[in-house]
Amino acid sequence: MHMTVQLIPESTAIDMIGPYLAAKAVCPACQYENVLVHIEGPTSPVKPVSICQHITAHIVDDGISHFEFQC
Repeated sequence: MHMTVQLIPESTAIDMIGPYLAAKAVCPACQYENVLVHIEGPTSPVKPVSICQHITAHIVDDGISHFEFQC
């Protein structure tokens, strides 16, 4: 079985979970909407709230937040 890595941009919708900015990305493998929260701001590290097994990393490139999925 061949595994591929895909970078998916974070949703541009502005959602809050309590005092935290939510980070959402739909998994290309299972279509699950992964939900994480930023610790400080839009490009800060994230903490998982509800994630699938395929998400492997949070990457900030040129000020844009992406999530890495292994499918």
